[in-house]
Amino acid sequence: MRVRFYYDVVCPYSYLETHAVEAAEDAGGIEVEWLPFELRPAPRPLLQPRGDHLRTDWTQHVYRRALERGIEIHLPRYQPRSTLPLAACLWAGEVGALRVFKHALYEAFFCEGEDIATDREIARAAERSGLDPDLAVAAAYDADRIRWIAAVREEAERAGVAGVPTLLLDDGRTHWGTGGVARLQSGEPLVPRA
Repeated sequence: MRVRFYYDVVCPYSYLETHAVEAAEDAGGIEVEWLPFELRPAPRPLLQPRGDHLRTDWTQHVYRRALERGIEIHLPRYQPRSTLPLAACLWAGEVGALRVFKHALYEAFFCEGEDIATDREIARAAERSGLDPDLAVAAAYDADRIRWIAAVREEAERAGVAGVPTLLLDDGRTHWGTGGVARLQSGEPLVPRA
């Protein structure tokens, strides 16, 4: 079964669901097209790192779900735009290293508390992934890749994708949030974003 999986490297739910999607992919249960979906492209306002929304969501939902899955995660100190890291992810996908590069970004952001929208962290993620750090930083600023991120978002929104993580099936069904792969594999109904 082919699915499109929309993710953002600054979204904790994308980080959590990525593990389930990768496990299903590795088991041969699904074929995944990984698509970057920038949650807050400019000029949309960013969340406040110490704002009530994040603290409440993390306390009531993120930490519980991470504990259930045995995944280390911490409320980030930063809330950067994800344009540059996502553009670098596109490049990593082109060279066959998206998974390892994406995880290096996720771990730097959610486990180490680093600002992954900086040249230094993009380069460090590349080094951790066995990739050329200078090429990763250059890819992050590539205008064609940045335009492609915007185009992916526009296409996704036309298909009914309004946030991440989201699964989109060939038949147009979507699942927003965590648990989509488990529902898909068990035959349960998917839950589109209301």
